[in-house]
Amino acid sequence: MPNDTMNERERVDMLAEIADLYYKQGKTQAEIARYYDTNRFRIAKYLQDALNENIVEIHIHYSSDRNKEAEKELMELYPLNKVLVVNTKYSSKVETQSQVGKVGANYLTRLIERNSTIGVTWGKTLYSMISQIPTVMFNSVNAVQLTGDPKMMNPLYDARELVRSLATAFNGTYFYLNAPIYLRFAELKDMLYKEPVIQETMVKAKDMGVIISGIGGMSSIPMLNPSVYPYLTENDLAYKDKCIGSLFGYVLDDKGAIADIDLNKKLFSVDLDDLMAVPHRIVIGYGRHKVEVMARALKNKLYNAMVTDNDTAMRLIETR
Repeated sequence: MPNDTMNERERVDMLAEIADLYYKQGKTQAEIARYYDTNRFRIAKYLQDALNENIVEIHIHYSSDRNKEAEKELMELYPLNKVLVVNTKYSSKVETQSQVGKVGANYLTRLIERNSTIGVTWGKTLYSMISQIPTVMFNSVNAVQLTGDPKMMNPLYDARELVRSLATAFNGTYFYLNAPIYLRFAELKDMLYKEPVIQETMVKAKDMGVIISGIGGMSSIPMLNPSVYPYLTENDLAYKDKCIGSLFGYVLDDKGAIADIDLNKKLFSVDLDDLMAVPHRIVIGYGRHKVEVMARALKNKLYNAMVTDNDTAMRLIETR
């Protein structure tokens, strides 16, 4: 047993041996105490010392399985065709984003078929999903950019980059909307729609079977973005406090419907009727600040499938 004549290296080796016997070999503290001719209380102290001094580290891997009960209840409460609730009760913010993204990526891979066309928006949550798509053998899977380019701080979250990444993951083809997300003049919007490269994307968008999108809460409505200020009218500014979020590039009002504002009319995007005709409109979203907009947009049937975390699911159930 250790004594005052042990040097530091000998002491560390002894603590490591005790930790190995307890954590890896499954010996009880009493068995280890008999081996070292001491009592189990001293062994317990040495085990704690080993933890405190980082001689042994414990990594707890909580289950990231889905919460099937919450999924069932959400399907009963909301007009959803599919919902996946990731059990992230003990996960950090970063871990939650990764787990939700992974579940979304696996679901998308199972959902699509050869020659599928997928519409894509932008954002950090969508990046987490697309970056975790497993290697597949498909080809001819098309990815369509749903709106013009929003100004993103991180280019990894940009709409063009995500469209390209998704198409690459499935060995497919990508179709851009080569324009800004908002246009100041209706005449310019009409002219751009007539451009052959834009028309090609718009035609392909009519084949979409799946849309994947994040969803924005009140704190990220476009009217709060300085880059959008030049496009705002007095009507937009007066309506700002009645808006609760955004989806597919459109600002949503306090009822969760497409807001009747000038800014929405300046959005350069795939036609709204074409978006609403897509059978699988999937939102990847979570967070307490998004519960209101997620719930109300669902009631308006703007999307019909969802991947979220446990906390958001519980709050959506309570909200209903």
